[in-house]
Amino acid sequence: MLNYIAKNETKNIIQKICVEKNILVLYETHNDINIEEYIKRTNVNFNVLRYFIIDLECIIDLNNFPKIISQLKIMYPKIRIIVMASYNNNYLLLEQLYQLKIYNIVDTDLVQNIEKQMLDALSEKGIQKKQVRRFDIQEQEKKIKKNKQKEKLKYTITNIKKKIKKENMHEKSNVYFLFLETVTRIVKLLSYILFFILTSIGITVLFNENLRNMMLQIIEGR
Repeated sequence: MLNYIAKNETKNIIQKICVEKNILVLYETHNDINIEEYIKRTNVNFNVLRYFIIDLECIIDLNNFPKIISQLKIMYPKIRIIVMASYNNNYLLLEQLYQLKIYNIVDTDLVQNIEKQMLDALSEKGIQKKQVRRFDIQEQEKKIKKNKQKEKLKYTITNIKKKIKKENMHEKSNVYFLFLETVTRIVKLLSYILFFILTSIGITVLFNENLRNMMLQIIEGR
């Protein structure tokens, strides 16, 4: 047996699913209400209810909502409370409900999935905790912290790569200049050796009469 507070398209979705799942709707409300006054003054017999669906669009005392729902949950532990709300507009309140262990939350921002979420909420086990982890403040803080650590690690790795690249370029530059310096020295050394050889030959020819005459004959073309 089911009671719901909803209007417009939300109401139509609830009615459609109740027909499909053969769930009897005992009470329904389509107006804006004060949830505290509603629970105090309503003719609803909560003892016979299995499901209680509340669309936050109909609730005018939202600040008081978590406290009233918490009390209702204690008074009627067998009732499955299903809350329909826009996470973008009510994320703080939904996070409070999550802390109260109310996991049957239908996010109306996901328009295309509202019916599927409602089917899950009205299934045998209902929506499980792991399905609504995004409403967990601590989980969100862990994700933010983890993302920050990832960004920090990524930044560190990027800097290390840049440093290694810079050092490699510097090392390659040093190797290049070292190679040039080595080649220059070898060329100078070969020049000195060639000069020494030519000088030695010149001196030998100059002081050796036979060689001197032979060179003169070669020059004169004899």
